[in-house]
Amino acid sequence: MSFEMLPDELLPAVFSHLSPGMMLKLSLVCKRFAQGCEVGLAQVCASNKWVMPRKPRGQAAKQHHFPIRAMYRRHACISCGELGEFPVRSGHTAGTKQAPIVFLVCKRCARLPAVQSRLVDVSLYVDLMSISGTKRLLDKPSKNKSPQKRKA
Repeated sequence: MSFEMLPDELLPAVFSHLSPGMMLKLSLVCKRFAQGCEVGLAQVCASNKWVMPRKPRGQAAKQHHFPIRAMYRRHACISCGELGEFPVRSGHTAGTKQAPIVFLVCKRCARLPAVQSRLVDVSLYVDLMSISGTKRLLDKPSKNKSPQKRKA
């Protein structure tokens, strides 16, 4: 049995078991996969309470073939496709909140030396505070493992 023989209704059920980053990558393979991934990405967008932007008044809005994928991509890490947490800003005012956000990166990718060197090469800077304002890039994971005493 080949993959082409699967019905279109079954693809969203299969793709829903993948991570959002993998669904984003898989949606770029072909239109059929993109349609199958839209359902899973729509669930991720709904769980994060993201809504589609309004169409501009008085002008025809640019229509995306897959609007949910486009909305998820705006919130995804540019490197791995998982949810992005830290904004990457450009320009000489990158240390301030006034610089425009170019894209987002996740904490794991922001700590990779290859990603850091590439961002420095193109004069982009990662904010140390996440979009939600709760996570810091330089914070180390807490080790709350206290030694447990054995009862004899």
